[in-house]
Amino acid sequence: MPENDARNAVLVGGAINTDLVARTTRAPEAGETVTGSDFNVFGGGKGANQTVASARSGVRTAILGAVGQDDFGRQRLADLQREGVDVAAVTIDASMASGVALIAVEESGENRILYVPGATLTVTPEQAATAFDQVRPDVVLTTLELPIPTLERLYKAAREAGAVTMLNATPEPENGRTLVPLADVLLVNESEAVSLSEHSDGSPNWVDVAEALAALGPRCVVVTLGAAGAVVRDGQRMERIAAPPVEVVDTTGAGDAFCGAMAARLAEGVDPIEAARVGVAAGSLAVTKAGAQPSMPHREEIDRLVETTR
Repeated sequence: MPENDARNAVLVGGAINTDLVARTTRAPEAGETVTGSDFNVFGGGKGANQTVASARSGVRTAILGAVGQDDFGRQRLADLQREGVDVAAVTIDASMASGVALIAVEESGENRILYVPGATLTVTPEQAATAFDQVRPDVVLTTLELPIPTLERLYKAAREAGAVTMLNATPEPENGRTLVPLADVLLVNESEAVSLSEHSDGSPNWVDVAEALAALGPRCVVVTLGAAGAVVRDGQRMERIAAPPVEVVDTTGAGDAFCGAMAARLAEGVDPIEAARVGVAAGSLAVTKAGAQPSMPHREEIDRLVETTR
């Protein structure tokens, strides 16, 4: 990505993993063995998934992350480059294995994930600052997969340059509390929203939860609600966005599709609520296909679905 041309650019900070995906009638309980029906290997990692989603939405996209010097790492970098992603800010660490996620997908489409970050945890604050200076993005989108000091340095660089900061507070949202006030946009699912807002109600009012999260500092808060769509608070505006009905095949990566598509539209200057509407459509399309990265929708698919659901 040329240093002097950051138009409509997104820099994603997060994990680059390999997803080992087994399909089964139901996931095993502790101490139990269940025979699965299918097995596949996909590119994954929330950061990499969101990067692919952003790139397929038609904006210039780079990723900050790390892989090991192994076959998984080499394949994942090749996958990203085929999507047109700038991988110059990805380091290769010979002392660590590449990140891996073990995923069991039930017939209902629900999934259970065991994540081993590996080389992802080696990315330094200095590397984050260098990546930002090289890309000069309009939007910085991160998960909580990189070390917190690294993310704090990346957000500091973004805020100093006037870039939009977008935090997808996953996994383990409680570890990202120091980043929430630095985010212009906070995007969380139901469980993450409850954790960050410390909401104790068993059946929370999501509008109230979004208000509570906005009080922590973000200008815009998005709470994704799966098949129910999303609640968006942007400034003083609050809107519920319904999700279109779709046939669920695999929910893995739906949130990543939402984040990447929304970030791409924000980089283009689209209003946050309209960008979230695009995110809902992208997430809905993602659940209709198996695998995380393979299910990331392209811009044309998203635009068609948005138009049919207005």
